[in-house]
Amino acid sequence: MADTASRDNPLENVLERAIKEVDGDKVTFGDILDLFGSRSFGPIIVLLGLLVTVPPLGAVPGLPMIVGLVIILFTVQIVFGAKRIWVPGFIEKRSISKDKLEAADKKAKPWLKRIDGLVSERITMLTGDWAVYAAAIIIIFLALLMIPLELVPFAVGVPGAAITLYGLAIMARDGVLMLIGYFLAAITTAVTIAFVPWDKFASFLGMG
Repeated sequence: MADTASRDNPLENVLERAIKEVDGDKVTFGDILDLFGSRSFGPIIVLLGLLVTVPPLGAVPGLPMIVGLVIILFTVQIVFGAKRIWVPGFIEKRSISKDKLEAADKKAKPWLKRIDGLVSERITMLTGDWAVYAAAIIIIFLALLMIPLELVPFAVGVPGAAITLYGLAIMARDGVLMLIGYFLAAITTAVTIAFVPWDKFASFLGMG
């Protein structure tokens, strides 16, 4: 699961790359997979995490659920060594307008740049292959939690931030960010247990 992406400003430029390198007025999830490639685990996890963390994208109804499903499908296939990532057609064709991506990029750029300035290769033993596989399992878990957390206003930003940090930690081989990701994963679990209206979620799933 080695990641060969450049570590130069990895977080600041990830949204901008999706905007500039995809033709047309919209970016589909299929475009994102094609753009970063199946081996660029870190960059694509960063981008998918940002999609549910940075306004106005995180407030788009249904987006966290779709992003969560994409993350699960992508991560499971990467863990099992898939050469080409497969997602169902209805997810692959789901799109986000470049206007929304540009608005999110403009709002996020200043603090993403500051985060990039703090990133470095630290505690690299926490970013080895075993650690990346462990992070992948937790990312799948966080993506599952995004589905019920969509019923809690602004809550999907917590797992989104954790997923983003895991991706950045893998890209930059930054063990400190990996540890912060674990901390946010624990917070996400607590928030899910405490605040999700499980009766409404059961009704949403047709179980109530």
